[in-house]
Amino acid sequence: MPFQQIKVKLETVTPLFLSGNDQNTVELRAASIRGQLRYWYRALLGGLGINESNKLHELESKVFGKEESGSPVLVRVKDIRWADGRIKQNKELDFRFDKMKNERRYSGLTFLFYSTRLGGNERPYADIGTTFLVEFSCFDKEAKKWLALAASALWCWENFGGLGARSRRGGGNIQVNDIKDDNGFLTELPDFTLKAVNNPQDLKTHIEKGLKKVRSTVAILNNIKTVGISTKPKFPLLHPNHTNIWIVQETWNDPISAMNYVGDKFKQFRYKRCPDFPSVLRDYLNRGTIPTLERFVFGLPLQFRYRSAPGKQAMVKPEHFTRRASPLMLRFVKLPNRKYCLLLIYFKCEFLPEEEKLKIEDHSMGQRQTPQFMNTPNITIQQNVIQEFCNQFKGFLEVRNWL
Repeated sequence: MPFQQIKVKLETVTPLFLSGNDQNTVELRAASIRGQLRYWYRALLGGLGINESNKLHELESKVFGKEESGSPVLVRVKDIRWADGRIKQNKELDFRFDKMKNERRYSGLTFLFYSTRLGGNERPYADIGTTFLVEFSCFDKEAKKWLALAASALWCWENFGGLGARSRRGGGNIQVNDIKDDNGFLTELPDFTLKAVNNPQDLKTHIEKGLKKVRSTVAILNNIKTVGISTKPKFPLLHPNHTNIWIVQETWNDPISAMNYVGDKFKQFRYKRCPDFPSVLRDYLNRGTIPTLERFVFGLPLQFRYRSAPGKQAMVKPEHFTRRASPLMLRFVKLPNRKYCLLLIYFKCEFLPEEEKLKIEDHSMGQRQTPQFMNTPNITIQQNVIQEFCNQFKGFLEVRNWL
């Protein structure tokens, strides 16, 4: 049987940091893209009420394969065209320190991408405007079904996700430039481009209509009868009761300005924020008692350093995990009129297992306090912190009408 195929041309709208074994180059790999498609397909299934792990794995594996059997959908990356014809070096992001103003030129961008320069390992990147082709091929007799399901995950990934390092903070955001579907496999799915989107209100409509269509497609093709979700999800899923999607109503003229502005807002919100910053110094480092923490919702581990108390520092991390990603994602969107806007996606799922505790350690010079353990604050506190961050912007639209 001849294979069936769809071809998707993608473009980076923010700097993309993605490497293989060689951290000194950029490698756009099919395996990384498949990983993102799995993530968003799982989120779609979870939003339809599939939260039992065996069933979830079974449905996911039918599209993207598992160890014992391959996937009916083959993913290839081709025709990579780097912006300006080359891979960029980290220093070209222009994080330079302005001695005259005593500040970094792009302090917000530096904040969002700080880990790409840790330890002197300055990560190279694919610049804004890099394009590449992703081919989805299928030899199976049910090719239309498998390609439509893979494309449903693709739609969610390109609207909400990113690729590579710092993707939750706006790194590696991609968008579909063009899609070739000669056999009409995707006729029931929403538009993959933003040709009719010119402002945040249009984007809200595009996302709400699109989510309805991809949810319907996944439900019908998997013969899923949608059910309610009665318990707190243990993994990120797409459902309006368990996912907040906000569209900031401000727009920017270029992506670097957008990222720098948002990064500055993020930095200002987190820096010395009460109760975390003063409580760690006052209660834990000075008294050895358990501090009050809320900021962990932006990811773990957290480090605390104090200019007012040189040498005093602490780290907060999960008791049994190395790190935990933030349930808040920043997604920058390029509109056809060359304006840029921001999506905030917040998954209200379990941040840490119920039995897991937070651990705070004294990393100060000299005499140190004994590590302390504390329970993870409840979901209401987490939601309040995220909502407070959203309120830092002049206004936002909430994406709600998509069931």
